Amino acid sequence: MKLYILVEDGKSGHKIIDHWIPLLLPTLTRAKSMAELQNNQYVIFSGMGYPRLLGTDPASPEKNILGQTIDTINRYQEIDYLLIFLDGDDDGVSIRQQRVTQKIENYPHPLCCPFVIFVQNKCLETWLLGNQSFFPNEPHLNFLPFLTHYNVYTDDPELMEKDPDVPLASTSALYHERYLKAMMQNLGYHYSKSRPAPIMYTQLFLDGLKERVTQTPHLQSLNHFFMFIDQLKEEPIPPSQ
Repeated sequence: MKLYILVEDGKSGHKIIDHWIPLLLPTLTRAKSMAELQNNQYVIFSGMGYPRLLGTDPASPEKNILGQTIDTINRYQEIDYLLIFLDGDDDGVSIRQQRVTQKIENYPHPLCCPFVIFVQNKCLETWLLGNQSFFPNEPHLNFLPFLTHYNVYTDDPELMEKDPDVPLASTSALYHERYLKAMMQNLGYHYSKSRPAPIMYTQLFLDGLKERVTQTPHLQSLNHFFMFIDQLKEEPIPPSQ
C-alpha cells in the first residue's frame, strides 16, 4: 500500500499526523519523497495553508498545491489513496469537503487514485481536546474561564463555539487552540502550533482519543478518520519490494 498525505499546514497538523500514521498502520513507514516511495510506505506534505491547498490554477504555481499534488500522483501512477487533512473552521465539515471535492473533480487532469478528505471539526486542536485523560482534575486560574465557558470533558468538543470575551480568538478554531494551550499548561505540558506536546505523538494519547469516540458519540470527524484506518487494515497489503 502507498499513501500520499496532504495536510493543510506544515505545523502541528503535519507533525501529529506524521507521528500517528505509523502507530495506526504499523506496516507503513514514511518515505522522504515520491521518488523514494516503495510498497508499504507513505509520503506526507504540507498544503501551506487552506487557501493554497485549495489551489488548482496552473497559472499560479505558488497557489496551486492541490493541482501540483494531482499532477505528481498522476505522473507516478503508484498511489493507492490520497488523504487530505484540513480544518473545518467556521465553514464546517460539509462545505469544506464539497469545495475540495469540486476542485479535484473539476481539475483538467483526473486524479488517478481514490481520495479521502478528513475535515477536522473545527480544527486539529478540537480532536486533541477529546482526550479525557488529559483534562485537569484541579483547574488552575488560567484554565477556569475556558472551563466555565464549555466543558470538553463532558460535552462534545466539536460543538464548542468561541467565547467572545477571549481576546485573539476571532474564530472558533482559534478559540479551540487557546483552550487546548491552557488545558495542557494546567497539566504541565506545552502546546503551540509550531511545537505540540510530544505526548500527543504517542500511542497513549491516541488510545485516549479512540476511547472517547468509542464510548461517546462525540468527535464524529475524528471517528471518520479512525474508521477509515480500520478499513485500510482490512485491505491486503502487498509485500515490500
